[in-house]
Amino acid sequence: ASVQAPIVFPLATCCKGTVASAASTTVGCLVTGYFPMPVTVIWDAGSLNKSVVTLPTTLQETSGLYTTSSHMTVSGEWTDTCQVTYQGFTFEDNTHKCTGMAPPSLWTPRHWGVSTYLSPPSALDLYVHESPKITCLGVDLDNMEGVTLSWARESGEPVHPDPIVNKTQYNRMITVTSTLPVDATEWVEGETYQCKVTHPDLPKDIVRSIAKAPGRRVPSEVYVFLPPEGEPKSKDKVNLMCLIQNFFPPDISVQWLRNDSRPPPDPHKATGPSPAFFVFSRLEVSRADWEQRNVFACKVVHEALPGSRMIKKSVSENPGK
Repeated sequence: ASVQAPIVFPLATCCKGTVASAASTTVGCLVTGYFPMPVTVIWDAGSLNKSVVTLPTTLQETSGLYTTSSHMTVSGEWTDTCQVTYQGFTFEDNTHKCTGMAPPSLWTPRHWGVSTYLSPPSALDLYVHESPKITCLGVDLDNMEGVTLSWARESGEPVHPDPIVNKTQYNRMITVTSTLPVDATEWVEGETYQCKVTHPDLPKDIVRSIAKAPGRRVPSEVYVFLPPEGEPKSKDKVNLMCLIQNFFPPDISVQWLRNDSRPPPDPHKATGPSPAFFVFSRLEVSRADWEQRNVFACKVVHEALPGSRMIKKSVSENPGK
């Protein structure tokens, strides 16, 4: 349930040598891999002759992350920017500019540009596993030639990042990822870390910085709920609910346990905006498992919680268990 920044993919149709200004053209913007909601998508098209449709947000149940997309139809000469606002940060990317005949080079992946994002250590890695890492992600690379990714600290102390990992995505673009192990105490005390990405397509290096978010720490409130009383006994599944609310900062870990051991797979999560943050998690278990009076627990790790920074709330068919 840690905050995950979105990845922004500009999408464009293939002109195939047609005159782009002779008719309307539709371009899109895919925003994916973020948690929690919401994001805001704005188009800067340099034209009044446009219409914009933003589709509903969908939850990827395998990853627990969100995806949305927006498309714009515009006529005449135009240039466009898809601007995404999330958690106070702005991510943007261009698709292309069409004027008259559209050269094929304008539609190659290289024209999309490169973006870089930094993610803080998860609460679970920071306070339970005690092996926190910062992640630097570079997206929209069309090749690995000339790519470098380097780390630095504001204090000037040396850094020892893990090896870079690259992966080809479904759209044939490449993502590069580097993780930097950090000292938990130094991170908590506010050390600033910097990731720099160099690529031949970039007019200048992309530099991103990250440090622990300032602000008053507020411990989370955790509540677990039994299956609804009116749920038909004929159903072979039951739903357990866990609500975590009114906490700050947003970095938090939520896990489900069964009899204090292995967590069942794939709990379903949802979230929404609030003056403080909240997370709503749903676990689906078999009715047979539930009626055997196993104990299911919602385990939350957050830095503002006292002691071990962990709280666990249990639920069972047997109220006295």
